[in-house]
Amino acid sequence: MAISRRTLMTKKLFASALIELMQIKPYHKITVKEICEQADLNRTTFYLHYNDISELFNEIVLNLEDDLTQYVPPTKKEQDRIIALTRYLTYVKNNHVVFRTLMSSDQNGGAKTKILTDILAYRKDNLPVFGSDKESKYVYSFIIDGCISMVLKWMDNGFDIDIEELARLMDKLCYMTHKELAV
Repeated sequence: MAISRRTLMTKKLFASALIELMQIKPYHKITVKEICEQADLNRTTFYLHYNDISELFNEIVLNLEDDLTQYVPPTKKEQDRIIALTRYLTYVKNNHVVFRTLMSSDQNGGAKTKILTDILAYRKDNLPVFGSDKESKYVYSFIIDGCISMVLKWMDNGFDIDIEELARLMDKLCYMTHKELAV
């Protein structure tokens, strides 16, 4: 069943309201009442679409992940990886308010880790395997946390590095780490 344009608009208003509120107060202190006031919609409408705030939050993250996975295809070749990272970073820059808000702290349901982990995890098959599955999990965690830190630093510094330059640096660090460890 297709979702009506009215429903899409309503959900977009609720999502925008939550993002706006998260910029001024911690996620766990936001109430349904505040979201409804910010969206200029009533509580009945909220509960028609969501059971609670976490369901709205999860929908925001899932929509962001869906957009990103469609925008950034998986790749294997180095040049394609850099193009994919460039597209990813372009998307982040174009949606930096949402990314900054969701990634500002893990008080908001672990979004900082979830956003990049889920997006990069499906690319993990493109990374060479290092050691056992147990060791690989640590290596992937190291790489993903490093990428998260780089993206946050880039946003904090007002996007002071060119997108292509940052993409090459991230690719080099990710794949060189793996190559060095595999030796």
